[in-house]
Amino acid sequence: MHVGDVPTVLPTLDIGFQGYFTSRIATDPDPTNEDRGMSGYTMALPSEDRLDQVIRLQADADYWTRNMRKPLDEMPYKIGVQVASVQVGGRDFTPAASLLGSLVYLDGRDEPLRGAVFESRNNTTGSDDTMAFVIDPFKLRIEGPAATIKATDYLDPNDPARPLWAISDPTKYGRRLTSCVATDDQEVAEAIGVFDAYGYFRDRRRFLEQSIAAGGDPATIETYRSRLFQLETWGDRIISKINTRCDWVFDINGPQEVAQRQPLGGQLVTNQPWHVSFWFGGWDGDLLIGYMRGRLRIPFVPSA
Repeated sequence: MHVGDVPTVLPTLDIGFQGYFTSRIATDPDPTNEDRGMSGYTMALPSEDRLDQVIRLQADADYWTRNMRKPLDEMPYKIGVQVASVQVGGRDFTPAASLLGSLVYLDGRDEPLRGAVFESRNNTTGSDDTMAFVIDPFKLRIEGPAATIKATDYLDPNDPARPLWAISDPTKYGRRLTSCVATDDQEVAEAIGVFDAYGYFRDRRRFLEQSIAAGGDPATIETYRSRLFQLETWGDRIISKINTRCDWVFDINGPQEVAQRQPLGGQLVTNQPWHVSFWFGGWDGDLLIGYMRGRLRIPFVPSA
């Protein structure tokens, strides 16, 4: 829906989303395009896909058959980011409850990579030390029976096709960098149920040690040894990430699309800015999973 040319202050339909994501990302001091993991704390095990940097908010069964690391299959985690709340004015908005459970995706790809990534290129466009990353590209899609909602943000609205690495002026993309980073964050701890980071990874080490002692397939045992070595070698660098969060906040400057299939109690407005805020955190550098939580605010004209 479009509103008239006269500026109008409208309420917003606030779509909250959250859930676990996965990213097979290389870590310093490995270069960004390292696809096995040679010197950082993340690595691709022999039976797994190579590291590809892609942020996956959803992953199918075939992906997890290749890449799920034990004991993830025994943990109470459901991988996938979904719509968890729909509100207007801070209150649940029942007429749009059909959006609940819709899946959330980051579409597009950062060539030559196969999807959206946390872009820094070893401090070229951000800062690995302060976890200041650009998520590139940013093409948010909410997909469910009730509607398909898409929002695209351009790094340079005057040249949408211009890649990040070709932009030499950081003020062009500064608004898309991480807005803040928090460690030992309580919201993250509550989201993932981890209040004792050291205890969490002590249990992981104990699981790996017991799995090695139990014997079995030699190749599988070696993957357990490799994971245990990484935990023992990198220690606090891995442990500190489990309760860390990185926030992003910006107005979306590109195309906004709504394909509505069920009533939502009003009309979503596509010719006024949409606002998005979200965080990634709860990063488990052994299982290569983390948690995302955010909110998309869309100008909204409620039904009379």
